[in-house]
Amino acid sequence: MVEQKLLDRIARELESREPRLAEKGSYDTAAAVCLLLRPTGGGLEFLAIKRAERENDPWSGHYALPGGRSEPGDKGLWETAVRETREEVGLDVASVGRLLGQLDDVAPRTRRIPAIAISPFVVAVDGDVVARTSSEVESVVWMPLAVLVEEEHRGVLRLEVSPDREFPTIEYGGHVIWGLTLSILKQMENLLKSIGYPGGGAG
Repeated sequence: MVEQKLLDRIARELESREPRLAEKGSYDTAAAVCLLLRPTGGGLEFLAIKRAERENDPWSGHYALPGGRSEPGDKGLWETAVRETREEVGLDVASVGRLLGQLDDVAPRTRRIPAIAISPFVVAVDGDVVARTSSEVESVVWMPLAVLVEEEHRGVLRLEVSPDREFPTIEYGGHVIWGLTLSILKQMENLLKSIGYPGGGAG
């Protein structure tokens, strides 16, 4: 199966490298997210969520990956990712998923958002899994993994700040991904290109 072979290649690529972790003491909060991949019979898809509108949330209404901040009871950041994904979209990836590996930490440096380090875990799930919404998630959408490498899905978001700034985006079906989530997906884009996807014999 082409999709399973691609998942295996992604896993091997992740296993061949050590993820770069944020330096201890350089952030106030640790968090973890899951980049969920599922086969569809026509390619792989990844899960994006639209965060619910919440006051004082710097990511309110943004598209993101399921996940959240570490809590004292978590035994590690993988457990954080599992717990948060279960709470947000109802998927227990510890039992229904296959951990493929870990991407580099993302630790933004800006006064507009908290000093946070986010650890992304890449997880394969079956094609028939169902993600649901929750109090934290307004909507869920499965997007083709191919949008990460296809130029027609690239865009620019202009924010009226001081001074005005432009941010690169991925756009699919009216959904716009940018910022921290795009930084994580950029890593997956680079990984896909490194294994020759698409068209490079990745299957």
